[in-house]
Amino acid sequence: MQGKINPLIHPFKWLEQKALFLPEKSFRGNPGHVGLDFSDIDLLLEDGIRLHGWHIPHPKAQQEGPVWLIFHGNGGNISVRLDQYKELHDRYDAAVIAIDYRGYGKSSGFPSEHGLYADALAAYKHTQSIYPKNKIYIFGRSMGGAVASQLVTKVPANALILEASISSIQEIIKERSKWLRYFPLKLISSANFNTKEYVSTSKIPKLIFHGDSDKTVSHIHSERIYKFAREPKQLEIIAGGDHNGLDLVDPERYHAVLQKFLREHNLL
Repeated sequence: MQGKINPLIHPFKWLEQKALFLPEKSFRGNPGHVGLDFSDIDLLLEDGIRLHGWHIPHPKAQQEGPVWLIFHGNGGNISVRLDQYKELHDRYDAAVIAIDYRGYGKSSGFPSEHGLYADALAAYKHTQSIYPKNKIYIFGRSMGGAVASQLVTKVPANALILEASISSIQEIIKERSKWLRYFPLKLISSANFNTKEYVSTSKIPKLIFHGDSDKTVSHIHSERIYKFAREPKQLEIIAGGDHNGLDLVDPERYHAVLQKFLREHNLL
């Protein structure tokens, strides 16, 4: 099991971990607070990490309804967007599964790029064990977009939905620290989270959302992702959308686009 990085032995890795991952241990609520029935998920991985998550069932999902597997960004935990779980559950007659990465919420351990990928795979296998015949939609926000995109290169799924995703860590660093443009970035950051690379090989339908007012991750990232993505793909830029809650800025347009996308690919 990967332990905490010693800043005296690995100063760059320690700084990278502190900069990339901003987990919250305390919860802002649970699905019950928005009127959803739920149960806790407790997964023990081969490397000793124990993951916590939530399973929000839906009666129709027991038969043929869709299942949304959701991966949040580098900050907070699974309690940040309870309203989104409620909307997906009610509007799409869908079950929802959300897992906290290692080090986030009640999950043990410390986050790392490869650790997050392992967590996503474990979450997918758990989802498939509960819903072996259902359509599975993989959703990733911000850094979670890279996690979701990497996952669909390894497992079968029915759709990939990205929201305010980063195209890669290297491009984030270059944008925020222009003086590092000619510096060998691998010396200060070993992380990639290369969403562009992952979507270039994935064959499943991809819907990419971004806000044109995003001050955290520019919509240029999603434009890059779209450019590299393999067909079928769709890019939707939401006017006035910031980094969080794109579905709250213009909910009717957001869900109209999402529903049309799902229908076009026989997923709704």
